[in-house]
Amino acid sequence: MRTLILLGLGALPFLGCSNTSPPDCWQSRGDRVLGIGSDSAEDPVSGAVVAKNNAVKSDFRGTTYYFASSKTAGTFLRNPEEYALQECEETDPRRDRPDAR
Repeated sequence: MRTLILLGLGALPFLGCSNTSPPDCWQSRGDRVLGIGSDSAEDPVSGAVVAKNNAVKSDFRGTTYYFASSKTAGTFLRNPEEYALQECEETDPRRDRPDAR
C-alpha cells in the first residue's frame, strides 16, 4: 500500500498538478511582491502568489502592488508602511572609512 501511495504522489506532476512555488527568478522579497520577471506576484499581506493580470492592484509611492483579494488590498491601504517594500538608502562606502575625504 505504501508503494502505491508513493507512486501516486510521484505521478502528480505528470498528471497536471503543477508546482505552486514562486518562479526561480525571484531573488528577494521585492522581486516576489513586484513580480519581477514573472506574470505572478506575491500579495504583500497574505503571501499568496497571484496572477498579475487577475489581481487586485493598488499603487503606493509609485509602485504597483498586487493582491489576492480586495480584503487584503484594504488591509494594505489601511497601513501601507507595514506591508510595503522598504526603500533602501544608498550609502557611500567611503563615508564609513575614517580616512576618506
